[in-house]
Amino acid sequence: MKNSFVRELIGNIRGKRFLDYGCGAGLFLVYAARNGAREIVGVDAESSVLSTAVFFLARENVSDRCGLISSECFPAFDDKTCFDVILMKDVIEHVDDDEALLTAVAEKTAPGGALVISTQNALSLNYLTEGVYHRYLRGEKNWCGWDETHLRFYTFVGLTRKLRRTGWRPVAWRSNYIIPHKSPFRPPPGVKIRRFELLSRLDMIIGGQFPWNRCGWNLVVKALRNGCATSQHPGG
Repeated sequence: MKNSFVRELIGNIRGKRFLDYGCGAGLFLVYAARNGAREIVGVDAESSVLSTAVFFLARENVSDRCGLISSECFPAFDDKTCFDVILMKDVIEHVDDDEALLTAVAEKTAPGGALVISTQNALSLNYLTEGVYHRYLRGEKNWCGWDETHLRFYTFVGLTRKLRRTGWRPVAWRSNYIIPHKSPFRPPPGVKIRRFELLSRLDMIIGGQFPWNRCGWNLVVKALRNGCATSQHPGG
């Protein structure tokens, strides 16, 4: 569901310059190549996942259209390099200085360009229940979900403020895992987690509707550089 929302907010990428910062195994690099992006760059800090990206790019026969950079910080691109669409999927919650990163990304975004971010939400039902358990009942004051490398959670209000301070204007929100639809209770044989498909489908439907598009465990936001005139994406 998250990837579906990310694709929706990326929009038409044909002929555009695309950067995936934190590209992982290259899923969205392949997506950009298949959908006609004219320049594609992936950046990740982990050499092992970049090796996986190399494999998938080669398998899809798009290696010649994609550049890969191994870096633990946002690369110092040359002055002429700008991108039309930049994706940061599950990245900023790992970064010490998230506002510095957002500023650096803005400087490398072309006029009219867009940034798509996905991250974790402190206003989700899942966080409000599990977070209370870990932070207050167990005394784990720094608990930030299941990934120990998370430094923080966001809310749509706090993330909006940070985006605006760093040169961005949020124009569309999506959210998923609004309704917890996975459970470890009595799963079917051979699996660890039971998935409730009806709740999953409902989650997908309301994840693009206000106010539910700001209420899931995961937030996805599309932002434009300040000063770039365009109409708001459907669903706000």
